[in-house]
Amino acid sequence: MILGNPILIVFGMLFISFTAVTEPLEQNYRVRLYFGLSLPDGGGVSLKQWQAFQQNVLVSNFEGFNVVDSTGFYKGEPERSKIVTILTNQSGMKAVKKVASQYATKFHQESVMMVKIKVDEWAFIKAAESNKQ
Repeated sequence: MILGNPILIVFGMLFISFTAVTEPLEQNYRVRLYFGLSLPDGGGVSLKQWQAFQQNVLVSNFEGFNVVDSTGFYKGEPERSKIVTILTNQSGMKAVKKVASQYATKFHQESVMMVKIKVDEWAFIKAAESNKQ
């Protein structure tokens, strides 16, 4: 009985193993949303209004995020703003865009700028066991 060419069998097994190991995982992204705080009528989004948006919209849509106070410039004019950074995957991008659109609608903004960058790795690094005594 002929079992087949052993070299082809080994090559086939290696090919199957290689393709299983290198199958791509879902891509992760760092997304930054730039929320302007100036209103078209000359006023601005108050701290209380921002905190309500943050609690009611951001917290309810994302497990975690970071908020930084900023001053942005548009057409040479300074504007108070908030930069929100979110780590998400492609399936989470729908929520990111929905949140940006909700803010633009609620506060009569022309737009909310979004910057999406691929992330190769992210992790939560815990204290080393050797440091715990």
